Amino acid sequence: MFFAFTTILGWNYYGERCVTYLFGVKAILPYKIFFLVLIAAGAFMKLDMIWLIADIVNGLMAIPNLIGLILLREVIITETRQFFDQLAAKSSTSLKESAI
Repeated sequence: MFFAFTTILGWNYYGERCVTYLFGVKAILPYKIFFLVLIAAGAFMKLDMIWLIADIVNGLMAIPNLIGLILLREVIITETRQFFDQLAAKSSTSLKESAI
């Protein structure tokens, strides 16, 4: 029960910050009302339907992240190569030092 309550609080805070960032402070009250309506509706829904909605919403959250990854692919590739080059240089230096 405690985990469910803290999860609701966490998602509420996360959503509130996102709504504030996207739409401004004026959108907080409508978001809170919408969130409370969803909590009340969830109390009367069947568990299968709740899981289905949760899965759909979590899947939809991946869309902006995937778009961001696609748009930043060149930066990601450059940074990843640079990281692994530095890692290889450090490990080869460590091997040379341990041989001495």
